[in-house]
Amino acid sequence: MKHKFILFLFIIVFFNTHYGLSQKVGLVLSGGGATGIAHIGVLQALEDAEIPIDYISGSSMGSLIGALYAVGYSPEEIKTYILTIGFDKMASNEMPREERYLVREKDTDASMINFKLAKDSLFYKSLPTNFTTPSALDFSSLISLGIPSASVNKDFDSLFVPFRCVAADVYKKETVIFRNGDLNAAVRASMTYPFYVNAIRVDGNLLFDGGLYNNFPSDVIYKDFPIDFIIGSNVSSNDGPPTEDNILSQLSTMFVRETNFELPCKYGVIIEPKSDVRTFEFTKAEEAIRAGYQEGLKYVDSIKQYVTARISKEELAEKRKAFRQKIVPIQITEVDVQSHVNKNVAFVEHNFFKDTIDEAIDKKELRKKYFKTYATPQIRYLYPTLTKNSDSTYKLRLDVTKQRPFAVNIGGHFSTRAVSTTYIGLSYYDMGNEAIGIHAESYFGRFYTSIKTKLDYDFPTLFPIRVSPYFVLNRWDYNRSGSNFFKDADPSFLLQNGLYYGVDAAIPAFNNGKTTLGVRKFENKDQYYQTIEYSKSDTADITFFSGETAFLEFEYNTLNRKQWASEGSRFIAGVRYVQGKEKSISGTTPLTEYDLRRYHNWISFSLEGQKYFKINSFFKVGLYGKAAINSQSLFANYTATALSTHVFSPLPDSKTMFMEEYHAPQYFGGGFNLIFNYENLLELRIDPYFFQPIKALVRNDDGTFGYAQGMTGGVPMAGASIIFHSPIGPLRLSSNWFPKQVKPFMIQASFGYVIFNKRAFR
Repeated sequence: MKHKFILFLFIIVFFNTHYGLSQKVGLVLSGGGATGIAHIGVLQALEDAEIPIDYISGSSMGSLIGALYAVGYSPEEIKTYILTIGFDKMASNEMPREERYLVREKDTDASMINFKLAKDSLFYKSLPTNFTTPSALDFSSLISLGIPSASVNKDFDSLFVPFRCVAADVYKKETVIFRNGDLNAAVRASMTYPFYVNAIRVDGNLLFDGGLYNNFPSDVIYKDFPIDFIIGSNVSSNDGPPTEDNILSQLSTMFVRETNFELPCKYGVIIEPKSDVRTFEFTKAEEAIRAGYQEGLKYVDSIKQYVTARISKEELAEKRKAFRQKIVPIQITEVDVQSHVNKNVAFVEHNFFKDTIDEAIDKKELRKKYFKTYATPQIRYLYPTLTKNSDSTYKLRLDVTKQRPFAVNIGGHFSTRAVSTTYIGLSYYDMGNEAIGIHAESYFGRFYTSIKTKLDYDFPTLFPIRVSPYFVLNRWDYNRSGSNFFKDADPSFLLQNGLYYGVDAAIPAFNNGKTTLGVRKFENKDQYYQTIEYSKSDTADITFFSGETAFLEFEYNTLNRKQWASEGSRFIAGVRYVQGKEKSISGTTPLTEYDLRRYHNWISFSLEGQKYFKINSFFKVGLYGKAAINSQSLFANYTATALSTHVFSPLPDSKTMFMEEYHAPQYFGGGFNLIFNYENLLELRIDPYFFQPIKALVRNDDGTFGYAQGMTGGVPMAGASIIFHSPIGPLRLSSNWFPKQVKPFMIQASFGYVIFNKRAFR
């Protein structure tokens, strides 16, 4: 009887092992950056073949794909997650345009290179440690991985598929295996490619990419789970010896340990998808997925010989549904804000609640508050995790890293025309119970010089309010002709000096919008000739205008660039009241001398909008329009009046020229943009516009001037540019057409941004 029982046990074990009665299948996913997206295709091939997956482990990109599968995402859903939400942008430090918090952004300037500096060590602590900070990916991972993880009390064995992933502790020189904890943090640590993505702390330790020490954690899954058969999906390999002229190979040799890409057990198979996708080519995700699927299909018959258990898609769908029903919807009732260096970061708490949370924060409100907080320039990094409370609500933990306090910004516009300008900006940021930013900026060049100081003070209130006092000094020096090529006119045709100071108060209007109320005092001095026929012996007319202005402005902005945009939209609506005293003195060129004093006051309304439409991957169309209505009275002469009215200048280069034909107190204008682009780096743009005065300013043959009765003829302008959008700024070759100028066509090559500080009242 005893022998029969032993024989029975032997038969049971044999059939369990070789005929799939209780076989357990483990899946190992290697690292590999964008190449690792091929794992999705492998998963799809396995599910199509009804091959079960009982356990899963991953490293780096494999940890993300594996974790998504482990919390119940199907391969098709993972593919949608990667492709639809724009993973390539989420993996960068580009804030999603729809999540920009406009009210906390610094004023637009011509900066191209930005440095952040620390207080105590301007060199060592100010060197950049990473290329990107993936804020959008961090939030998406909180929702997709953090919520399911917290729902099962952070036990990775209780997920839809039990899961393991690895990271590297470079201080202890050892692999860290995640079996529990915050799943989103574990995966984020495993994906932290050194010098590319910023590292995060888990349990106080700074962790990096799991691929540094173990890029194919088959040993982990074999030791942690009762595995009968292992399927490996590997898109990586060990690097060869370093070479003298390749610093990356040298660094890799110093930091990366060789990985054993063999299986630790007798039964298993390794699938190795092949594609032309490189490590950071996330835009080629579909190609990688396709390669993984095709390679996976080649192995399913071999796997079925050893794995006889099957699970249908319908059964999997039911199991996924049952698991998802256990996930507790997010309702946050507590927020814990921490800084590992014991800094005061109370301002972050005020973005979520002031005293206590009166009403639970749901997913939609969490997204809004998260990106609102992240937009604070005093915050360098923000990492979120979740813990489920006993009442099935959640506590949100935010680990905050403050921004380095000092910032240096360098840029400008460097042109073959005589309008080159250099920009330098210095900023100081600090955050405690409130947040402040102090800015000092300077533009200097032959054409434009400016000094600006500004304080941005963000109140520690749940509803954001920013108050900004400022002082600005501007000077424009226009040549006789905008077409000059390496040549200055002497004396200048027009000199404009403006000084103003005031205070703005801004509040948010949607994430991408803000409403600003401002008051300022100004003093302007314009020196100009009323004819282009003047000599060095002539003296210019002078108009002084000093007074006050108040305005209310609404702005909505989702443009992808601060100049030469090709995606998104922008809308500005404003009303302004101006009052002041004019003093005008004639020079030697007018027919009659004058010395006039006048008081002016007027109100103006303006609307401006632009929007871009993607026709296909190579072609986009933009629409632009602007309208202004102004009740302004006449100044002492035609030129003085034109200088104080609204101007239509949609082309950046038109801002470097004084062209009276595009000035009017009341007008509308518009045009469109034809944009042919190659991978969003190289663009050919054609930009035609048309300006139509409603109430035109006219100068008569006898020297008199005034406003025309009714609408007069409009004036076109057009531009064509070839632009290379380099990582620091646009490099372009442009041709512009202004038909009423002495030289209608203007060609220039330039690098940088044609951006100036605002004028006092227009």
